[in-house]
Amino acid sequence: MGIGHLIEQCPQALLGRFVVVTSFDSGPLTLNESERAMGWSMNNELAYTTRVSSVETLPYDNFDEWYVFKDPVQLANCEVFVTGGGFTFEDPPPADPTWDISLAQENAERLTGVQTRFWDQLNSFNPESYIAEGGLFLFASANQELFTAVASAFKDYA
Repeated sequence: MGIGHLIEQCPQALLGRFVVVTSFDSGPLTLNESERAMGWSMNNELAYTTRVSSVETLPYDNFDEWYVFKDPVQLANCEVFVTGGGFTFEDPPPADPTWDISLAQENAERLTGVQTRFWDQLNSFNPESYIAEGGLFLFASANQELFTAVASAFKDYA
């Protein structure tokens, strides 16, 4: 459940758009001959698709991270978040009283720092959508209609 379900249920999130793959199975995507023939390119370990005309051409696995744009872009620097272990949009959970409180606080501060860097990067890139699948499926979009469609497609899996 994740990117495959998104592709199947909400291809409109990707069709006609440009995808920057920042992580594929925890590392850079290595383009194959077919992807290169379609005009996809690599720069700074980031894979850039041409305008997506078929979702079937998009490779996905685990620990994938995609930024989706309406127009082609080139990103200068990119921090990958999906491989960071436990990355989520949610606030850190309250400390369990049986835990070492200082360790729980340290973990909460770490997650909050990562989230701050993520939102800063997302704002600077200004994509239409962000899609990631690691331990969790994450989807954020500036397109409210698209966000609603994706949320509806995943409502039984929340």
